[in-house]
This record gives sequence, C-alpha cells and structure tokens, in this order.
Amino acid sequence: MKKLEDLVILLREEGFRITPQRIAIIDYLLKTDDHPSAEHIYKVIQKKYPMVSLSTVYKTIDLLKEKKLINEIELEGQARFDAAHPYEHIYVVCMNCGKIEDIDEDLLKEIKQKAAKKSKYLVVRGVFELFGYCSNCKSKVS
Repeated sequence: MKKLEDLVILLREEGFRITPQRIAIIDYLLKTDDHPSAEHIYKVIQKKYPMVSLSTVYKTIDLLKEKKLINEIELEGQARFDAAHPYEHIYVVCMNCGKIEDIDEDLLKEIKQKAAKKSKYLVVRGVFELFGYCSNCKSKVS
C-alpha cells in the first residue's frame, strides 16, 4: 500500500495541482476498506471541506485511475473505488448489502496462469469478481 506522502510527491512531480481537498480525497481512499462510490467520498470530504465539489472528487478519481493508483469496480451500475489494493486481485461482493472484500492476489495469478494455458492467450491483466452473501447477510437469504 502506498503512503499519502508518496502519492502527493508523485503527483506534484508530474505537475498536478495538489490542494487540501485533493489530499483529503486521496487520504480517505487510502484509509478506507469500504470501496466507496464517488458520491460517498464527496459526502465524507464535504464534512471537512464544505466548498469541495463533486466535480473535484471525480477529477481526482480520474487522475488516480489514469495513474493506476486506484481500481474501479462496477457494482450494479455504480462505480466503486479501491486505493488500498491498487494491484489486481479478486473482489467478493455481497449481493444483498453491497459490501466488497478483497482476496489475496496470489489466487488470481493462479487463475490467470491456468486460463492462459488453457486458452493459449497471453493474459496481461484481469478483473475477477465473485458474488454471494457476506456473513451478515447469508443468514437472511437462507
């Protein structure tokens, strides 16, 4: 996991404007395990920075995606974001509450290797999502 200071230095060295709002957005993404939507990030950051705009959140997210510092996960038509684990890995998504958990990337490497061997493709990247019910919700659907 990258540190906030490292990301700020990297972005500043590449000529990007670093504002307190942008730092707060990056910091929140690095510290949360919740895989928030842009709207959720906006609501959290707005509490400390009332003048922050949803546009600022989206622009910061776009920049971080472009630099491959965050992953985007599509869940029922809504984009969610993950900076704590910007490398490829498996997501397990609860179909009831929307909770997303990360699974170790070693398992994904094994799946990619097997898929490449079977298909004879050169597999360069992958997204893998499993859908089910989290420990809190599985008893509600049984």
